[in-house]
Amino acid sequence: MTLDDSASYYWKEIIHVPPKDYINVGLVNIGFGTPFITALELRPLTGSMYETQFGSLNLFARYDLGSTTNELVRYNDDVYDRIWRDFNLDGTTTISGSSTFPAEYNDTLPDPPHIVLSTANTPNASDSLYYRWVPHNLTDQFYIYLHFTEVQVLKANESRAFLIYLNGELWYRETVIPSNLTTTSIYSIITATAPKFEISINKTSSSTLPPIINAIELYNELVLQRINRGDVSFHIQSHNDRIFKVDIETNKKDGTLEEKKKQFIYSEVLNITSNLQRVIGKGGFGKVYHGYIAHTQVAVKMLSPSSTQGYNEFQAEANLLMSVHHKNLTSLVGYCNEGTNMGIIYEFMANGDLRSHLSDRNPKVLMWEDRLRIVVDAAQGLDYLHHGCKPPIIHRDVKCANILLNEKFQAKLADFGLSRVFPTKGDTHVSTKVAGTPGYLDPEYSTSNRLTEKSDVYSFGIVLLEIITNHPVISKGPDKTHLSQWVRSRIENGDVENIVDPRLRGDFDVNSVWKAVEVAMACVSHTSTKRPTMNYVVNELQECLATKITCHEMELKDPIGVISMNVESEVLLPLAR
Repeated sequence: MTLDDSASYYWKEIIHVPPKDYINVGLVNIGFGTPFITALELRPLTGSMYETQFGSLNLFARYDLGSTTNELVRYNDDVYDRIWRDFNLDGTTTISGSSTFPAEYNDTLPDPPHIVLSTANTPNASDSLYYRWVPHNLTDQFYIYLHFTEVQVLKANESRAFLIYLNGELWYRETVIPSNLTTTSIYSIITATAPKFEISINKTSSSTLPPIINAIELYNELVLQRINRGDVSFHIQSHNDRIFKVDIETNKKDGTLEEKKKQFIYSEVLNITSNLQRVIGKGGFGKVYHGYIAHTQVAVKMLSPSSTQGYNEFQAEANLLMSVHHKNLTSLVGYCNEGTNMGIIYEFMANGDLRSHLSDRNPKVLMWEDRLRIVVDAAQGLDYLHHGCKPPIIHRDVKCANILLNEKFQAKLADFGLSRVFPTKGDTHVSTKVAGTPGYLDPEYSTSNRLTEKSDVYSFGIVLLEIITNHPVISKGPDKTHLSQWVRSRIENGDVENIVDPRLRGDFDVNSVWKAVEVAMACVSHTSTKRPTMNYVVNELQECLATKITCHEMELKDPIGVISMNVESEVLLPLAR
């Protein structure tokens, strides 16, 4: 923010979903003066209306259309303290009504306040309303919110109905018929990008009255940059929706942006990777190169011009990595977007992917306890995407090759190019073109195109079966048997030991294996409603790990390796499932 007029006041507003129970705010001097702040206000929002695919929302415009007071509207009129500027669209007149909104309106709904909705713009002569704007940057991605309330009492022979267009194309597929004292808010969680925008609202052929609009909100996607420490820093902590701690610190040193999550030019990428010297991975997107930033190892994923993954998936992965933060998800360091040179720079995972460690060609065998720790990590990462992100995210390509291991063999989910943001609260699925890896694909999703979080659960179940058995997901024989069918046919007799990876040479706890198999088979149920949630899966696998650790500790206490337990065999070895 640049202040160039001492006689005016400025404010900046964003909508931000904090991943933790505190927020750090820093003011950084970028060379044009001393940073200062007069006031910092935080207001909790309720409801699920302000949702994004990734990142936070930066307010571009918020207009109270048809206002007769020529004043800003904010708290107390708006309980969320959103600031509404008065504005009139070109070629319009103001209409209002005498109806009174219910007293509890502002306390129960996230819609605009009733004082904003009590007036509207309607066209003077034509049958259409127009609103045009030009973005500050050509790459800005906009979220558009339009609010409609009928402010007049229509006669029996009158009707008001209209369609909404964006840049000449139908934006909302249904006819809008505003109701009296009821708000219709039209918005999309899919962003729009263009050099200029025009919203046109056109009455239908059957409508006797021209269209109206009461309020407009425009937001663009905001990618927040981390700072080590600003010239002025604020640490705000909250509890039960109330702010109870604010720490203010000053720093006399120049504020510097952290190296993480920054944009790199292609020449910097070449320097980081020593001219793309060392290839550490390949995929449908292109190649992954090893590199260094300062003395820290990184992986650089470059998009090939002939990539089957495509620019949209590549951009989706970069955006998602900017917005999610979890110990079991790969962390973004930065990105490059220079012409045809596009790349993602993320943390280096020293031990590669899980698939390579299960391979018979790898002389080192992952022990059973290590496998359980890895699968618990991966489950926690997936559970965070489903239940820790707002809105939830579906990975859509969960497989062993997309589970990476760091130097301590901590597992992290990777490759978010196919990930999809789940719809608003209350919706049950996303209708989308089927994408993913054969063998891991949810059969229900494959036939219906209905993507749900249970589609990820199915894929995770296949990963869990792989970790247990080290058997191909689809057999190489002529019958092409699927892994889930192969396991099911062998555990019907209650003998689980014959399906366990032979490279373990019997070094595993039967009880924890049984439990893991039961969890996996529940995950791969053909009916999605019968599959557990990832939260349940995490809890069950943690119990598996605890069982294995307890067994290992008891073995250490008894050097002979014989454990005397007064427990019935039915408990130690479950009946056939």
